[in-house]
Amino acid sequence: MSKLSVSVLIIAQNAAYSLRRCLDSLTAFEEVVLVDGGSSDATIEIAKEYPNVKVFQNPWPGFIAQRNFSIEKATHKWCFMMDADEAVSEAVINEISRIIQLPQAKKLYRIVRTEYFEGEAIEYAYGKSDYQERLFQTKHIRYTGGNHHEHLIDGRLAKVGDPEMGEFPKEMRILHWPHYGIDDWIKKLPRFIVLVAEEKLDRGKNASAFVVLATLFGTFFQIYAKSWKQGKVGFVIAVSEACYRTLVKLNMYTKKNVRKDRSKNNFEQQYLN
Repeated sequence: MSKLSVSVLIIAQNAAYSLRRCLDSLTAFEEVVLVDGGSSDATIEIAKEYPNVKVFQNPWPGFIAQRNFSIEKATHKWCFMMDADEAVSEAVINEISRIIQLPQAKKLYRIVRTEYFEGEAIEYAYGKSDYQERLFQTKHIRYTGGNHHEHLIDGRLAKVGDPEMGEFPKEMRILHWPHYGIDDWIKKLPRFIVLVAEEKLDRGKNASAFVVLATLFGTFFQIYAKSWKQGKVGFVIAVSEACYRTLVKLNMYTKKNVRKDRSKNNFEQQYLN
């Protein structure tokens, strides 16, 4: 069987723990473009073991810039976006093979990603398995937005219901890292808190002390109302999401208010004079 004339796009950084699983699932594709943002582990060495993988090193410029950089390196008419901690099912590969041969194929396709938390597939809770934009015609699509990126179809924002956007059947899945759990979430938390807080501040948003506290309790009840069917895992998801959003608001409050006040009162100068 000939390989699919599709460029798989991966942006990676310190992904050695999951990369073999990902690349093993992509051997049917002719080209895998892996853009490394500055790994200190064996990510690059592992990637170079696979003959269909092309490695590009680009110091981390941010999510959107890195995604668009990967598109620029693609050499095929079609691109398929993957994360380094995902694997693709055989059903999705077969459907991609069918779609890229359609004479009237759409420009962008959504595919469901199965989410896991503490070894359990998340089908009911907040952050449940859902559609994501993944397969697209290279020349028509670019990324935009912030840390939660969005897609542009020929310069316009892609939205559900767009005539140029299609969907794979829901049972055809991309599979996220099945061992993801609370320990992994805690490790990723500091970086995302800072990135998201800075993005919101750059857009002119702020957070008061009241908002910080309201976020903690309000988020928990809001998320748990969506997650209780997932049982104990749903409770953990609700608490963790409440903590994450609260810490983002606290980071914003500190940078906008506490540091501003401190700069007005230079205590060191008071003690030195």
